Amino acid sequence: MVDTANLALPLLAAAQSQKHVTHNEALLRLDALIQIAVLAMSQNTPPATPNAGDRYVIGTAPSADFSGQAGRIASYDGSSWRFLTPKVGWIIFNGSDGLLYTFDGTNWRTLSDRIAQLQNLTGLGIGTSSDSYNTLSAKLNSALFAARAASEGGSGDIRVTLNKQASSNTASQLYQTGWSGRAETGLSGDDNWHLKVSADGATWREALVANAATGAVRMDVILSGRASQGNAGRFESDFDGTSATAIVLTDISAVASATAINFRKNGGVVGSIKLAASGTSFLTTSDYRLKQNILPLKDGLERVLLLKPSRFAFNAQPDQFVDGFIAHEVAASIPEAVSGEKDAVDDDGNIIPQSVDLGKLVPVLVAAVQALAERVAVLESR
Repeated sequence: MVDTANLALPLLAAAQSQKHVTHNEALLRLDALIQIAVLAMSQNTPPATPNAGDRYVIGTAPSADFSGQAGRIASYDGSSWRFLTPKVGWIIFNGSDGLLYTFDGTNWRTLSDRIAQLQNLTGLGIGTSSDSYNTLSAKLNSALFAARAASEGGSGDIRVTLNKQASSNTASQLYQTGWSGRAETGLSGDDNWHLKVSADGATWREALVANAATGAVRMDVILSGRASQGNAGRFESDFDGTSATAIVLTDISAVASATAINFRKNGGVVGSIKLAASGTSFLTTSDYRLKQNILPLKDGLERVLLLKPSRFAFNAQPDQFVDGFIAHEVAASIPEAVSGEKDAVDDDGNIIPQSVDLGKLVPVLVAAVQALAERVAVLESR
């Protein structure tokens, strides 16, 4: 009897008697081999009460009726077990785990293990379905991207690339809550790196921008030690003075004097804070080229006499007395030294305090001293 090359089906011989036996044997083998679906893989012991059509892939340590049939396919025809030898490329469905397996000539491997490349797919969905816009869609709880190590033929590095067509296009990552945008990072409409946030998915605010040309980073609001903006400031810091300092500026150069902070108004410098080995200087602009209508101060003594120095304690520290001035009283004599309005409150009735720039008192005090000096000189000349 001669069998076919692939499925080993018996062929009828010329002038063969009882041809139906050979024909039926071929049909039984076809029934066992076509659309192979087994009940289990690596089955070493035959079931006690098999049903006609039951099929198994026999394991490496078979027993009873499976003895000596390791690795073969067992098919029950209703009265006895038939054993079929798999060939390279055969595919079966395993009902116990729902996976497809292929035979590599030695072992049965899941079909996913055999896939080395997927090219030019029009769509791919993992745990969900892709669509014409989201051609790659995944519905999962976590994802892992790990670098291929040098020992595995890789470099040990890993990089995820998002490439856009032109500068005016967008290459970004969008973060959503309930399918409504909350944050976006990337190149949004230009080549600068943006971090944008939104509370409702409709109104967006740029929290941070890194300039591609200069490396400069722009942040409109910076909060340190606090969760939300509380004072309408561009920089707000809450700190514990017993264990921390709000801001530290350190000049690491050897120059005699270094500018730590420059203050600018309308494009021009109006003041600065400078550091030196001997101390810190707080400077305000006073260049003559920035001034006009310069007149001598003649009423220094009279204005000083209007000042009312006081000794008092602040409400916040009732036991600590200090010397100073009351702002609205200073305003009567040197109004430019006072900021704010007397008795001002906000919409909630909170105090909007007045403040005094003591530096503005110095010119008046100097003028008063000069006036006294002139009077002393007159008295001494008599």
